[in-house]
Amino acid sequence: MKMKRVLIVIISCIMMFGLSACDGRNSTNNLSGKSSQSSAQETPKNTSNESNAAANAGADAAPQGLEPLDDKPKTIVVSILAANDIYKLAKEKYEALHPNTTIELKEFTSGAMMSASEVEKYIKSTTTEVLSGKGADLFAFTTVDLPIDKYVNKGAFENMDEWISRDTGFDQKQYYMNIMDGSKMNGGLYIMPVEFYLEALYGDADGLKKAGVPDIDDKNWTWSRFAEISKQLADKNGHTYSMNFLPPEAMINNLVSDNYNRLIDGANGKASFDSPFFTELLTDVKEMYDEKELSGDAAEFTKSYLYYSLMTSPSDYLLRLGLYFKDGKVYQKPHAADQKSGISFLVTNQIAMNANSEVKRDAWEFMKFLLSEEMQSYPKLPGSSGFSMNKAVNEKAIEDVKVNGIDKAVGGKGGGIKVEATEENLQALQDMLSEASLRNIGYETTVQKIIAEEVKAFFKGQKTADAVAKLIQNRVTTYLNE
Repeated sequence: MKMKRVLIVIISCIMMFGLSACDGRNSTNNLSGKSSQSSAQETPKNTSNESNAAANAGADAAPQGLEPLDDKPKTIVVSILAANDIYKLAKEKYEALHPNTTIELKEFTSGAMMSASEVEKYIKSTTTEVLSGKGADLFAFTTVDLPIDKYVNKGAFENMDEWISRDTGFDQKQYYMNIMDGSKMNGGLYIMPVEFYLEALYGDADGLKKAGVPDIDDKNWTWSRFAEISKQLADKNGHTYSMNFLPPEAMINNLVSDNYNRLIDGANGKASFDSPFFTELLTDVKEMYDEKELSGDAAEFTKSYLYYSLMTSPSDYLLRLGLYFKDGKVYQKPHAADQKSGISFLVTNQIAMNANSEVKRDAWEFMKFLLSEEMQSYPKLPGSSGFSMNKAVNEKAIEDVKVNGIDKAVGGKGGGIKVEATEENLQALQDMLSEASLRNIGYETTVQKIIAEEVKAFFKGQKTADAVAKLIQNRVTTYLNE
């Protein structure tokens, strides 16, 4: 592989978390350095449907708190694919606390396995409902990916920043505001995270040391430095790859996430995948896998120095620390040269408020209830996945593994692997939770699902980069204009 060209691509365009806008072929100097949903080339803010609360605040001489809840009977409709136990429990508990309020869970399915045609039907019906402005009061997004970027671009959702700033009862110190900040789109928080995963690289610390790379400054390392280390590590000490468990289609979608606003103009229904820029990304990524610097084969993780992975809980974090390598260590993923460093995360459960809801004040109260310690203390219920947005819940979970060790249900997946829950390795987890700020949307949007499907033929040598790019261009353009 021509390392020089790869380094240019890595330095200028690879930032696996954010939506950085590039202008022209020389994109290095145009990276915004913001998180994925707050790129420099932002679409207009969602100002067409201001909340009643925001309007009232503007009419006052000084910002006022929220009006008290009243005792009038009302119904809050929550649109959801299938109501998992978390939402069922939230309905039960909230209605007990607020007898005048009914939480109606509007389900698309009872929870049975859906066919591809049923999933497509759900996406289309939900999109029609959201964009009509006449649908549910709240929209819960859990398992099936929906075109959230399209919803936000069309001004369908309420900006939760306004509610947070006006609600004196919302103690920001209780929550991971860094996750909320990293989840902003178009300058506002239109989708409230409920649960999330952390994303990182697990490394063979002992192997790296023996290979001549004793220290990796992961809080400051760039993809350029990663490329240098990868070349240095090639085929040393029985390790074939520098990084594993990241399929090429996932790598491409991380690049698309980087350059989302350059490749996709959702507001105007345009895409730019049939461009030299995208075909060069395809070609360069293929070379990286062909030369065995990267691999997507999970079965060969012992042949790699670094292992791409997600973390879903304190127990899961510790299990992976001992499972992948004998002397395992967690590293941040690298970042582009002129991008701000940070921990990457994925949101697994999120909720949004209809900008045209007639019960916004009560809907906001229910959203807060979902984030409360009482509700977020049930992470083991079926349908729940990931770290809590409530700090106290995660802190308790960390203390629990200190006292009792890895959760048995999680530990059973590791074949008896035992990892000591030390202050040092758990402090590293706490730091990641408090510092996570870069949202990787490479797994979330319909656009990226299309890309993942089509690029496989190129990486298998069945189609050319140009042919695949044209297919993606046609499918994405059709999707954007539906």
